[in-house]
Amino acid sequence: MVSLESIRRSATDGVADWLSRLVEIMPNLAPTRTDPTAEDPAAAGWLHGFVRDVVTVNPETKHDLTNIQIFLIEIALDCVDWDALARNPRFRHLDWSKARLTYP
Repeated sequence: MVSLESIRRSATDGVADWLSRLVEIMPNLAPTRTDPTAEDPAAAGWLHGFVRDVVTVNPETKHDLTNIQIFLIEIALDCVDWDALARNPRFRHLDWSKARLTYP
């Protein structure tokens, strides 16, 4: 049987891998924080909101996915350890309150 901790770790790792690729191909996705070494207690919430907004929209039509699709995605996102992700050195230096994803 899979433990909740295992699911949480897997969800966090999956989002971290996806997000690191996104940051790599879109270096201007989010500006650098004024003081990247300072603790930002709001970073996890901003990061969660950004990821949710990106993954619940159809990238071609820019319309929200169906309610059931969003519901299932939100269940998965609730398993992510957003605090750990916000502290991750790959993402900690970015200001997620100003992150924007633009489509061509």
